[in-house]
Amino acid sequence: MSIVDQAVKVRALIEEALAQHEAGRLDAAEATYKKALSVLPDNVAAKLNLGVLTAALGKHELAIEYFNSIILTQPNYEMAYFNRAVSLIALGKTVEAIANLNYVCKLDPSHYKAHRALGFLHLSHSRRGEAMDHWAQTYELRRGDIRTGIGNHSLNKSSRGKLLHDAEQFRFLASVSRERQKFELLALGYETAAKEASNDIFSVSDALAESLGEDYNKAINIRSAPEIPGGAVQARPDYDQIMRSFHLDQKGIAWFDDLLTPKALMALQRYLLESTIWHDFSHIGGFVASYLEDGLACPLVLQIADELRHVFPDILGPHPLCQAWAFKGIDGNAAIEAHVDDADVSVNFWITPNEGNLDAATGGLEICREPPPASWAINDYNLDKSRAHSYLEQRVDSNIIIPYCENRAVIFDSHIPHRSHRPQFINDYKYHRINITLLFGRHNK
Repeated sequence: MSIVDQAVKVRALIEEALAQHEAGRLDAAEATYKKALSVLPDNVAAKLNLGVLTAALGKHELAIEYFNSIILTQPNYEMAYFNRAVSLIALGKTVEAIANLNYVCKLDPSHYKAHRALGFLHLSHSRRGEAMDHWAQTYELRRGDIRTGIGNHSLNKSSRGKLLHDAEQFRFLASVSRERQKFELLALGYETAAKEASNDIFSVSDALAESLGEDYNKAINIRSAPEIPGGAVQARPDYDQIMRSFHLDQKGIAWFDDLLTPKALMALQRYLLESTIWHDFSHIGGFVASYLEDGLACPLVLQIADELRHVFPDILGPHPLCQAWAFKGIDGNAAIEAHVDDADVSVNFWITPNEGNLDAATGGLEICREPPPASWAINDYNLDKSRAHSYLEQRVDSNIIIPYCENRAVIFDSHIPHRSHRPQFINDYKYHRINITLLFGRHNK
């Protein structure tokens, strides 16, 4: 068989294996990639894809051998280093993973996934400054002058709710900022645009983009949120009681008040009120959201996440942070439907002042008292929520209701179905219900 014929055959086998992989036929895809390598043993695409597939099957040591083989012949092949780092993380070899990811960033400073992974890895070692550096880079790659297009969906789309929220925020900023005229003009422009806007998500036309300005859904204003000297998370004299509740009484669920120090709570509230980081408006209807890699990361938030692992070593210590987000209900009754989180342990806390809550007995979380079977696989928020809803409804009489309270935290097994419990908040910018969720560890390892 000629070299050309071999190349054509391998290309066809790779396409076949990719289709098998996409269809979930992993064993068949593995066999097909090996068949391709029997034709051309040094084919980089087949070897890389086989390594990725092998890692997906949980065989990380073998996957690393495939990536090492590529690097031997192509020492600057960044995807081999990146995927080797992913397998090293799965094996708990974070120091080696960091070295590989650093090299990826050296080869390609705009490698978004490498910067994102480095943020989490540095935070797992309590290197908050280094983590912040990498998340600042992901934010730039999403919304800054060096953006790569990864955030284009939220830059080129909008909705009436998003425009009205941003207008509200500009009105608020006009009342607290020295740049009053700037924010009043922005608010007026967004309010005018909202009058003709659909409630559904729509593409931003050229005319609308021109009227909103080039900074639409970008970091127009960022409030400083430095670390709090002496600590942001309060010491827990009730630690033993919380542990007893989590491990024995409630079987994976505990809640308590006064999570943050007064100084930290006030600083976090101001950061989330004044920073134009509420970029996501399409994930859950009635909400805007922010994520670590897309604006939420600041020294104070990283301090809180890091300190929580030290304050609760028995629950969180073994589990590094894997994601964090803040969700804001832009309607007073906006509720997050039943779902499960892709993590080992979730920490949810609320920061909106209690004055905004119209019913002190509701507005918090409803959590199923009974964890689902360990065989439940977590796939996707939208795919899983129907199943989680049914599971909750079947046990509604025994579900745990945790009422809303400012600075109240709930720690629970992420695999337990949960949902918002009938929020009723004042429709005022200062009192939009904000919950922050920190996810530690992963179920889908």
